[in-house]
Amino acid sequence: MAYCKSCGAYIPDGQTKCLACGYDEAAQAAQEQARPDNTSGQTDGAAAGAYQNAFAYRDNHEDLKHRLEEQRRAQQEAQRRLAEQEYARRKKQEEDRRWAQQEYERRQEEKRRQEQENANRFAQDAARYTYRSQTSAQPNKMLAALSYLGVLCILPYLFTENDSFAKFHAGQGVRLLIFGLVGTVVGSIIGLGWLFTLASLYFVYKGMSNALNGKMEPLPWIGTIGSK
Repeated sequence: MAYCKSCGAYIPDGQTKCLACGYDEAAQAAQEQARPDNTSGQTDGAAAGAYQNAFAYRDNHEDLKHRLEEQRRAQQEAQRRLAEQEYARRKKQEEDRRWAQQEYERRQEEKRRQEQENANRFAQDAARYTYRSQTSAQPNKMLAALSYLGVLCILPYLFTENDSFAKFHAGQGVRLLIFGLVGTVVGSIIGLGWLFTLASLYFVYKGMSNALNGKMEPLPWIGTIGSK
């Protein structure tokens, strides 16, 4: 293993010429031998100085290589930190974007759900209002007809507050109920109870027929009693 006396670089085995600076030790030795003897002392001194300069250059070269290596490592570390910071920044941006997208979709879904609930509530209110309007607009013929069956005449007053048709027949049923009670008492006294029974059956038939046909006609003889 040999090193160049000029620059201190490594010289492979079997070669005498430095591949870095071109210094040829064999050629230099031949030149030294060809010089006169009176200059041999000076030549030896120059060779020693060159040898020392070569080692000094090699030391300086190693120190320079060491500093360059440290700078390279420092640059690599700085680049690595910058890359990590950039990756963290992009990851944070991606997470923020994903969260914003999810929040936007959640709010849109909540808005659609609220609108759907409002639409359903409006439809239910409209249907309920329509049903009430139709119920109040159409006379309740069944309750009106039941008003002629004794105490059932109270039903329209309980369930159809705004149905004037049912209340009219309820009033006729009240008159028929009073007529039946009075007829029962009087008939038992004078012995004509059957006559009042036939009249009551006729009034029930007449009143229920008027109610089912949608007519607001008072009962014969007793339908106008108590009216102004």
